[in-house]
Amino acid sequence: QDYYGRELQKSEDLKTNACVSLSRPLPKAVNDALECVHEEVVARYYGCGLSIPECLVSCRILDLGSGSGRDCYLLSQLTGEHGHVTGIDMTESQVKVAKKHIAYHMDKFGYQRPNVEFLQAYMENLGDAGLADESYDIVISNCVINLVPDKKAVLQEAYRVLKPGGEMYFSDIYASQRLSEAVRKHRVLW
Repeated sequence: QDYYGRELQKSEDLKTNACVSLSRPLPKAVNDALECVHEEVVARYYGCGLSIPECLVSCRILDLGSGSGRDCYLLSQLTGEHGHVTGIDMTESQVKVAKKHIAYHMDKFGYQRPNVEFLQAYMENLGDAGLADESYDIVISNCVINLVPDKKAVLQEAYRVLKPGGEMYFSDIYASQRLSEAVRKHRVLW
């Protein structure tokens, strides 16, 4: 929370390049949607990729570790005004930035009512945030499951809130070998 909430003020402040990934070019619709996201939201984006399916119109989507809301606002456009996107993040300052720009984005998208919400909570226990069983069509996550000690709890919670036939998409980083003691004791790298 301290690193993502206080030390980092924009993506250029990241102290490692662990979250930088090579990817294929994004589809035009996704690029166009990204261009409509407020510059402060984009500046505080710390993800490592974007994994989303096609055909999102009217879906209910949950973004685990939504940060400043970049992916939520992108998805808000792709799901349309009749869909819904919920962003969950543990970092108060990130959630505050995301909430601050709801009206801006709804106006820019031409929506009569907000189709996004942001909640401060831990993804290991979505029940604390009031998220019901089988309430989402899609769960996404962008470079945050690696930060959680209890990954099994995160995946169980994602499964719990997914509707039957629902899908989870995530992009993350992982280690292909055991980490050295120096890395495990390094606050930022760990």
